[in-house]
Amino acid sequence: MNDERPDYFAAASSEEVSVLRGIKGNFRRQMIQTSLMAEPLASIPEMWRAHNIPEELKGVLTSRRGPQGRGGEDLPDLDQGEVEIARLSLVNSVHGEVTSLRAKRDPTDSSILLSMVDEYETEFELPKPKVSAPLTAAEVLVIFRDAEPTPTETSCQIEFSSFFYPALDSLAAEMGIKGEKGEED
Repeated sequence: MNDERPDYFAAASSEEVSVLRGIKGNFRRQMIQTSLMAEPLASIPEMWRAHNIPEELKGVLTSRRGPQGRGGEDLPDLDQGEVEIARLSLVNSVHGEVTSLRAKRDPTDSSILLSMVDEYETEFELPKPKVSAPLTAAEVLVIFRDAEPTPTETSCQIEFSSFFYPALDSLAAEMGIKGEKGEED
């Protein structure tokens, strides 16, 4: 199971999944996902389904949920053809910061270019910025762990999530990448 290599660039299994993949903020993503259990996608306002939302809506999220409601909303936009393959969220930080691992095809060959971004424009150096095939879940976690600087070294509780690797957070705990840091804060 841990050696599966998903196709990052395949079409999403549904329009709903496609919309959810494109939403930057954690709270908004959860809000839309919950709404989709009770109502069709078309009933959710287009503005809330967008990849990037205006400052006024970010303010609404902050007023509804506090600063954590905005967590992930200030990530850089996805480039054309780029997908988020996994994210690390600071669960118990004031702002719910997110670090995103992204992939896009190299235009010169069939390899995959990886990048890591956060909401603070941190310059991450990845141990493997270019790979010949999609990563396994364990390889994704190693990229987070071995990035310089690494987003895994924090006093906050961390959570991994991914549309491509559903058990990523559990695997991180098994691999010792996700500690129990920050739970007593």
